[in-house]
Amino acid sequence: MQLQNKITDAAKRNPIFDEVNIGRDSILSRVRQLMSNDLLLDGHTVSFAGVQLLQQAWDIVQNDNDNDIFTLKLDILYALTDTYLQRQAFDKIELYHTPLLELSRRRHDVRKEILALICKAVLLSISSDYKEALSLFMEAYEKSRSVQAHHHAARCLINIGTIYANLFNYDAAQTRYNDVLRDYKDVIDAPTHAAVHLNIGNLSYASEQYAASLFHLKQGLKLAQEFDFTEISAHAHALICRSLLALNRFEEAVEHEQLAEEIIAVSSINIPGRSIHFLNVAQIAFKRQLVKQGNYFAIKGIAAARRVIDDSTELRGFALLANAFEDEKRFDLAFRAQKIYAQRQADYLKMQRKMHALDLEIRYSLNEKQRRIEELLRENQYQSILLEKTYQIEQQNEQLREINAELQQFAYITAHDLKEPLRMIGSFTQIIQQQYASQNNQETAVPFRFISEGVTRMSALLDALLQYAVIGRTNIQPEPVNTNDVVHIAMTNLKIVLEETNTTIVFDNLPVVRASLSLLAQLFQNLISNAIKFRRYDVLPNITISAEKFNDRFLLFKIKDNGIGIDKQHLDRIFIIFQRLHAREKYEGTGIGLSICQKIVRQFGGKIWVESVLGEGSTFCFTLPEMS
Repeated sequence: MQLQNKITDAAKRNPIFDEVNIGRDSILSRVRQLMSNDLLLDGHTVSFAGVQLLQQAWDIVQNDNDNDIFTLKLDILYALTDTYLQRQAFDKIELYHTPLLELSRRRHDVRKEILALICKAVLLSISSDYKEALSLFMEAYEKSRSVQAHHHAARCLINIGTIYANLFNYDAAQTRYNDVLRDYKDVIDAPTHAAVHLNIGNLSYASEQYAASLFHLKQGLKLAQEFDFTEISAHAHALICRSLLALNRFEEAVEHEQLAEEIIAVSSINIPGRSIHFLNVAQIAFKRQLVKQGNYFAIKGIAAARRVIDDSTELRGFALLANAFEDEKRFDLAFRAQKIYAQRQADYLKMQRKMHALDLEIRYSLNEKQRRIEELLRENQYQSILLEKTYQIEQQNEQLREINAELQQFAYITAHDLKEPLRMIGSFTQIIQQQYASQNNQETAVPFRFISEGVTRMSALLDALLQYAVIGRTNIQPEPVNTNDVVHIAMTNLKIVLEETNTTIVFDNLPVVRASLSLLAQLFQNLISNAIKFRRYDVLPNITISAEKFNDRFLLFKIKDNGIGIDKQHLDRIFIIFQRLHAREKYEGTGIGLSICQKIVRQFGGKIWVESVLGEGSTFCFTLPEMS
């Protein structure tokens, strides 16, 4: 593995690593220094000298219960455990993962707890306790995702994929490996990246998907060659050769067999895939009718497969031998090879059935666990519904209080503001009766005109008041509403005034909200009408409608115009019922429109406000609940 060894560099710069009888304080001081420089905790391999220092430090602190040294104990354990996990020193992991799990849970250090869970799961996997190992890996994976420990999450997924492969659940294994490539490609190192591709290629070959196998194997080979990983390159060449032979692409297979041979011939270590390579050589030799050479390498491949307990490769070897002997008409040897093949295949199928049964048991166990989780969620949901009902009752009580206050306000308006047009009607009626009772001329039209205007205003006022009072008093169920449709409805209702004033309305791709179509149409129509009414007569009215994310539950809508604007001192007054900023002779209206808008927005739990620059225009902003 071509990773920078920071601890080795530290050791060269610090001769203290070479001291045997180093004092307690010096050891702990040196470890703290290395921890502070992130030399032991950043995922790099620790040197032999560094491991010795860590072990000395652990011997010193493991029985120390001083709170001041607790964090250091945890860091030392983490560094040792992670190092031995990378080195696959499983006997050492056994010593450290249990105290790491205990101390990390006491300190609620999730990241260190995750490593302890992974180590425990790895040890269980080695002893073939796949059920418990898989449960721990999945627990560690979920915790890794929750704290965004991406390196650990990738480790978990790779191990989960390997367990599923051992259980012959190839689909589940490939899914986990593909998840690693999709979500964690940037956090795994190059050798691991290459190995994941080789694993997927192996699974595809086992599923007889030879083209898919070839694709992933070549990806793994490309990475191995790019970073000069000789062992992985040899293994990749052997696997590619095997897939090409299955696809009957003989010449290409020979090329990769020769490349694998070049590496294996000069290698002093037992490279993974050596048994596969020997059987590739045998198959190529048999294809060329070099029977003696083929027999030699087939037997050699079977022996190598037995050493690494690779049953599928051993089966392939016996199948090659049996076919070769049969072609030579050496039927006694062919029969013996076929008999061994049949016995090995029976054992292999028996083991497969056992693993499939275990896989089903694990899936059932996981489903049961998921079912229990869902039951807990339903219970929590029930509690949530109770809380929501309580909240709704509180809201209803608040609405009742608001309605009572509105009724009081309505009574005051009826007693005060509506008296003016009524008195005007009465006064002019008396004038007509006293002075023009017997006449029917042009002068009588004037008071009648005033009477008519007063009646019209009173009628409009009463209509607006009725509209205002009704909103919020009926039980309207919110539903999905497309606000693009709402704007179109408002524009249709205002079609004449839009054409008369040459008003331009710009909007695009507005979202869906939870509300009432009729009330939203009234809201948008009031605000658009308001923007047109208070326009500047030297420019054509332009209205822009937009929406954006406000928070997790609401959307923010903005209706911006280029009208006369509002003085800052009046911004808080405009939503109060009957508050007018301009004389009736200049701008007609009842003074209730914006109050109605505020009431509609509040009906759905939102807020409304205005931002304005006098002489430049206004932007009315309001929030509405987003579709969940």
